[in-house]
Amino acid sequence: MENLMDKEELLKLFRSRLARDFILSDYYEGKKYTFVGQSSKEETKSFGLTELTKRIVLVSDYEKMAAEKVKSAIEKLPVLALSGFRSIAKNKTTVLLRVFLMKQIPFELIQQVRSFSFEKSEQGAFNYLVNAGVILVDLSNNMLYSNFVAADFCHYFKIINPVEPKEELLPEQL
Repeated sequence: MENLMDKEELLKLFRSRLARDFILSDYYEGKKYTFVGQSSKEETKSFGLTELTKRIVLVSDYEKMAAEKVKSAIEKLPVLALSGFRSIAKNKTTVLLRVFLMKQIPFELIQQVRSFSFEKSEQGAFNYLVNAGVILVDLSNNMLYSNFVAADFCHYFKIINPVEPKEELLPEQL
């Protein structure tokens, strides 16, 4: 089934969904992406301890046959997630999400994404936790593939094609 929305409309839809919860830009750590969403929230926990929660969504648009580039980006994800790991004097949780918009995703890449897991934690004077997730958006068949960490973010990238209602004919129209 052919997608009813073209790629530009989809990108606009994904941007508008992310804009509700994230501040959008095109760059993260000096590198350009299709778009980047970032949000930070500071909460006061018990006994006056504060915790900073940071969520980062990096979206890249790849055409078909880019599986090797995506595999390489996934392998580099732990290094990217750890940048700024201990950069603040507070308890900190970071979730880095990498989203790839593709067509005709190979099964091996889907398996790699589903089995991908990266988490690093460190306890000391301050607690630091980093999680990384991956979502593959298959534009050719409107499917999403993700690892466990990214599952909570899939609703931003769901593609639902509208269903046209079936018109019923009146007896005089028959």
